[in-house]
Amino acid sequence: MDTATRPGGAVRRAGDTGGVPIEMDGLGRDFGPVRALVDVTMSVRPGEIVALLGPSGSGKSTLLRICAGLESASSGRLLFGGVDQAGIAPHQRDVSLVFQHYALYPHLSALDNLTLALRYGRGQPKKVAVARARETLEMLGIGALADRRPAQLSGGQRQRVAIGRALARQARVVLLDEPMSGLDAKLRVELRVEIVALLRRLGSTALFVTHDQAEAMAVGDRVAVLNAGRLEQLATPDEIYDRPATRFVATFVGSPPMNVLDGALADGVLAGPGFAVAAPAGAAAVGVRPEGLHLEATAGSGTDLRLAGTVVVSERLGAERVVYVQTTAGPVAVRVAAGNRVQPGVAVTLTAPAAACAFFTSNGALIPG
Repeated sequence: MDTATRPGGAVRRAGDTGGVPIEMDGLGRDFGPVRALVDVTMSVRPGEIVALLGPSGSGKSTLLRICAGLESASSGRLLFGGVDQAGIAPHQRDVSLVFQHYALYPHLSALDNLTLALRYGRGQPKKVAVARARETLEMLGIGALADRRPAQLSGGQRQRVAIGRALARQARVVLLDEPMSGLDAKLRVELRVEIVALLRRLGSTALFVTHDQAEAMAVGDRVAVLNAGRLEQLATPDEIYDRPATRFVATFVGSPPMNVLDGALADGVLAGPGFAVAAPAGAAAVGVRPEGLHLEATAGSGTDLRLAGTVVVSERLGAERVVYVQTTAGPVAVRVAAGNRVQPGVAVTLTAPAAACAFFTSNGALIPG
């Protein structure tokens, strides 16, 4: 079998387009006194899609730029396929980067934008490059637009071309920096399905930056939640939602997010304004997802969370309804069936079994239960 040395030190075998593992070991990046990344350590499996999720300024794009070779880490190591990437130029890393703002050549057609990337980025003969470019455009549903220039395309079509240009190269690592932030909600849903399907087909390892939690949970095999330059949690979407590792993750992920109530622990009971619940040692706050609460007053047990309040807003969301209740502990969101037409101003009692509760320490760490 023919082999060749890939950029970045990896060995490429003919027909081999699978992704490589990525190892981040204590990565840090300082911009003067500002610490953009702090000791980020995580492993990404070959062919895995990891969504990098966090608010603005959390370090997502900085981490992506380090992987692309556009920024240098101030500390730590980055390895692709076991090869340290320190000192390896961006064009030698076998990485494809999808930008937020297309970055297409305006004087070239959609087909030529892809073909150029394959001919000069991959050194492919023109005939092979054109065939792969056409195939990629067809897979993205824009084959009929191959001869149009970017100015003749809609925003969604231009982004499809930009994504196609990156994926057509079949790089071992694909980096996507909020590629759909400028598109409307319906188009974002359609396009993210297409992106995931193409990445699965190619087997590339991918990092997908987004501040949209729904997008991260839909795209990522695992989700890396970043906050103030630190990695808060790396886990599957289900684990992120069901067992958030920190209070930040609990209150960042979810729509509405987890309700978290602060209290003081004494004799195994965490008590706060208008509530008391059995809690483990070290607990300083209790959290419960909106769907973990019940509006009906029930007898419950001595270990259940129980709150009284007044309905402020009832928001219809398809087959469900989110009810916002003002309690003495603060506002609380409850998810119920749409048929529960509770009205604003009505006094209600909220209950949650202990099994639906999560408990956090004073520094925000989840207490295993």
